[in-house]
Amino acid sequence: MIYRFPLRNVKDMLLNQISNNYFKSIDDEMLISKHMPKILERFEENIKQNNNKYYSKINDAGEREAYFDPLHTCQWLLFLYLAANTIYTYEDEKKEAARIVCDKIYGQAKIVSGCDLYYEVKMPEVFVFDHPTGSFIGRAEIGEGFAFTQGCTVDNYEGMYPVIGKNVTMRNGSSILGNSHIGDNCVISAGTMIVNEDIPAGSVVSGKSPNLIIE
Repeated sequence: MIYRFPLRNVKDMLLNQISNNYFKSIDDEMLISKHMPKILERFEENIKQNNNKYYSKINDAGEREAYFDPLHTCQWLLFLYLAANTIYTYEDEKKEAARIVCDKIYGQAKIVSGCDLYYEVKMPEVFVFDHPTGSFIGRAEIGEGFAFTQGCTVDNYEGMYPVIGKNVTMRNGSSILGNSHIGDNCVISAGTMIVNEDIPAGSVVSGKSPNLIIE
């Protein structure tokens, strides 16, 4: 992976942000450093699948390679989510310290992006978003290749969460709520609201439940 800035600067940027907005802890740097290789491994695997022109560069061998620019706010949100989720998932020794630093990183992600993507939410290894301001992604079951943009909501309704298949795309302002099952390769059109409905694979959906238009 090609870095716009040295890796030490990336780590310093994260530590400075959470220290300035919250408070310092001696465990923060230790836990971030400990899990950084796994965070970067997951980050690279994700952005390798992203065809956005800002996520890759041509390397010295003339080949396209993943490119990490922490000043690109969508890349930075992805990095912050993966940092918190990785520490939360893999830290077995200092669980309370891990929870504290993960809460800080999660809060920082909301500050820089306006997107609510909690570190306990299990996202697929490959997912994408573009301009995700105002989006909330809750504890649904989400398949690989999920994509969303601004103002999207995935959340519970009456205690039930959606199940979303592979390669589902949510356009701006769309919502998937409750006991909904979305098949693979669906597109949820802008402004659509799906509540407690099953959508067959390969559909383009618009409208609002219970009056959806499925094509």
